Amino acid sequence: MPSLPREVELIRVPGGINAESIVAALHGSGIPARAHGEAVGAIYGLTLDGLGEVSIFVPEDYVEQARTVLAAGEHGDLLLSDNDAVDEIDPEHC
Repeated sequence: MPSLPREVELIRVPGGINAESIVAALHGSGIPARAHGEAVGAIYGLTLDGLGEVSIFVPEDYVEQARTVLAAGEHGDLLLSDNDAVDEIDPEHC
């Protein structure tokens, strides 16, 4: 049976809206990524003292490429098309 790739936490961000944008940018660059956060933050929209933080995970083999995408976004050099997909945060896996 094939094993799943080891995932690494790339970054933590406040709130699911921020996480969705990052996951979309990573997917748009061909990087598998997923968001994982506490259900409380998703339900109530809290971002207080760590509540509502969302972690972005990528396979270990994509970490450097993902960091490059994040850096491009911080510098305003990242463009997304209207067709870039966004994964929803699944509270069941929080």
